[in-house]
Amino acid sequence: MKRIKMLVFAMTITMMAAMAPNASAQATQNVQQLERDIEQHEKNIKEKEASIKDLEDRIDNLKSELKELESQKKALEKELKAEIKTRKDKFTTRDELVYDQEIADVLYNPYNKGDVEEALDSFEGMETKDVIKKKEIVQKYGEYTKDLKDFMEKMKKQLASNKWKYLSSSTDLYKKFEKGLKGTKYWKIYNKKEKNESIDYLDRVMDKIMLFKNDGLKSEQQFNEILNMLYAN
Repeated sequence: MKRIKMLVFAMTITMMAAMAPNASAQATQNVQQLERDIEQHEKNIKEKEASIKDLEDRIDNLKSELKELESQKKALEKELKAEIKTRKDKFTTRDELVYDQEIADVLYNPYNKGDVEEALDSFEGMETKDVIKKKEIVQKYGEYTKDLKDFMEKMKKQLASNKWKYLSSSTDLYKKFEKGLKGTKYWKIYNKKEKNESIDYLDRVMDKIMLFKNDGLKSEQQFNEILNMLYAN
């Protein structure tokens, strides 16, 4: 039995000795593979670091380019703002000149349908708000004139029935005239002419009417002169 154990031990020693070179070779192969892997990783690292550096350089270049583009954009925006303002100023000057040369005289003279229609055509293409807002008053020149004339003609009969006698502000006829005058369409314009656009010609007519009223509504000649100013062409 002892001999058998010795034999088994000897065989084990022999087998281990035979396996030792194979284990050593396998370990060497593992080391070499790991070193190759490490080299590949180092190569990959260098490539990625180079790529990152390239991207960083490109980003820096793009930032510089973006900064330059932003600077150009701001300069263009400033130039655009100045261009828009200059255009607006010139358009304002242009519109005001057109108004003074082609429209203002229409409101200075008695109402004339043809002249008013031409004046309204002159508003085409305008952009200046302060000038454009005057268009409405030009459009209504004929309406204001007719309404004021109708009022005066209506009152003429009543004043004639009173034989053009002097009327004090306390009389019913005087109060009726005053109320009717303030009820005319142009009165609101005339009453605020110091602040708002008005029709120069009708302002002069209203001034005469006010003078006639304050004098007691007694002059037929004065009345007729006013009425004649309101007959439109």
